[in-house]
Parts: sequence; structure tokens; C-alpha cells
Amino acid sequence: MEQRRLGTAGPKVSMFALGAMMFGGAADERASREMLDTYVDAGGTFSDTADNYNDGASERWIGQWLKDRPGVRERIVLATKGRFMLAGQPGASLRPDYLRTALAASLRRLDVEHIDLYQLHGPDADNPLEGVVEFLTEAAAAGQIGHVGVSNFPGWQVAKLARLLAEHDGPPLVSHQIQYSLLVREVEWEILPAAIDAGVGTMCWGPLGQGYLTGKYHRDRKPTAGTRAGESPDHALEAWTRRNTDEVWAIVDALREVADGHGATPAQVALAWVADRPGITAPIVGARHSEQLRETLPAAELHLDTAARDRLDELSTPRAADYPYPFLAEISHWHS
Repeated sequence: MEQRRLGTAGPKVSMFALGAMMFGGAADERASREMLDTYVDAGGTFSDTADNYNDGASERWIGQWLKDRPGVRERIVLATKGRFMLAGQPGASLRPDYLRTALAASLRRLDVEHIDLYQLHGPDADNPLEGVVEFLTEAAAAGQIGHVGVSNFPGWQVAKLARLLAEHDGPPLVSHQIQYSLLVREVEWEILPAAIDAGVGTMCWGPLGQGYLTGKYHRDRKPTAGTRAGESPDHALEAWTRRNTDEVWAIVDALREVADGHGATPAQVALAWVADRPGITAPIVGARHSEQLRETLPAAELHLDTAARDRLDELSTPRAADYPYPFLAEISHWHS
């Protein structure tokens, strides 16, 4: 699997990261271990989890798997996140004292002394970033973390945190994790440009649109039980009532046609599209079982032709209000 630099100052990682959000939830321990084995055996080197994924089960299972596979730890860039609540760990925030507790707990669950990429899982309007910089600098100096990332931060906070870390001789900000897919491209307006300008590599979650871009859902046919949309039809970001639109189905129809033309699946085409977008280091692939993972990983070898990329780009470009983004884009090209 292709290896890419995570930002300008981060480690080299495989072009697909393995997301472990399902571990301890939709995927039991056996299925989770099989997915880890499948991913590593395919050349994957980048595992992403979080402390609150299924109340710590995801971290614990990854830690046990690493212990049971000697030599694998040295090949894996191990990433986790802290910020949000989980059982037995009150005070969720970006306060330094909470993050110290969260990091220590993650190290115990993962059963490691060092986390390669420690990510702040979300913004915190009640605690300033200056305190976060103090914590991250301290943790890096103690050898507890190697690199720093964030997840779901607005563009201005990505830029500010990168600047503050540089000004205080802290570890560089190397990654940002956001939702990005053919169905969610609004991050291109400000968040992705801010990350690129700051030398931050982007990991994207939801690259398959929570299953909509796999081709398994169909126009005007409600999802069945056993699928993510069927089990959570009113989920805010992926609700059937929000995504059962002509615009979404036009993208899905085009995906199916492009897939047929490339001898691939719609999921593989959707992953290939996002993996080759500007600023993207590693889409995050997740699954409920190893067979799903085996079906998507071949996308690492797929690069779309220009006609296919242009068609998908045009269909999926989000509509913005006249101001500010279209207007700013227009006047930025005005010259005498």
C-alpha cells in the first residue's frame, strides 16, 4: 500500500488508515482482530481509534492485539484521540488536567508507553487553546506522544493551534481529521485550505458517506435492518430523510457507472476519488467485518481517469450561497 507523509512534519503512513470505531460495538473482538490482521497483511500501517469508542473497548482490543502480534507495533503508526466523555472519566474537555487523565488512561488501555499520534477529538469553546499547547508540549517532552493532530476543528483553530505550537516550541501539528466524501465537500471552502496552508495532513472519516456511496442503498427504498442507515434512520448526519434526494442519487448512479468502466465497485471508486483529492493523506476505512474490508482495500491501487474525476467533481460540488464563498473566489482572480 502506498505510503504518504502525514503533513509536512509527520510520519509516513499508509494511504488508507484503519478506523476502529466499530471495535466493541458493531464488531465483536474476534471480528476486530480479523480486521486488524487483514489490514496489516495488506500493507496498512496506520490505525486510528479514540478513547471513547465503545467505552474504551476499541483501545483495549487494539492493545491486546499488538501484544499478541510481536513485531507489528514497530510497523504501525498508532493514533488515538481524547476530549469527549466515557464511563468512569468525568470532566470531558480540553482542559490540561482532563487531557492528562485521558492520555494516561489511553496509554493503559493500549498497553503502550508511547502513542504515535495523539489527537484532540473536537473543539472546546470553554477552554483556550493556549492551555492545550502547554499539555501537548509537556506530553511530547515526556515521550508519551510523538505527533499531534486534531479532529473536527474549524479552519481558524487549525491555523491558530499550528501557530501556537510553533511559537512555544511544541510538537508540530501534523494532522486534521474531518468528514469528507463525495456527499460532504463543504470542508473545501475553508477547513481544507487552512490545513494545507498550515502544512497539516488530512485524514477523512466517512469517505463512503456512511454506506451511501457503496451502492447498497437505492432510490426511494428505505434501508433494511442490518445496515447503518437502516438501524439509525434519523441520525443527524446521515438521516434517510436528509439523503434521499435527487442530488445524492445522481452521484450514486454516476459512481455505479464509473465503477463499471473501471472494473471496480462503487465503494472503491468513492475511496479512490477522495484519496487523490488535494491535501488528503489518508481516508479512514472502517468495517463491521473483514470481508467488507477486503472489498474496499483494493481501492489503494485505483486511480480514476480524468473524465471520471471531472464527472464526479461536477455532480458533487456543493451549492453555496452567493456570499461569501463564490464571491470571494471570483474576486480573488480579479487583476488589472
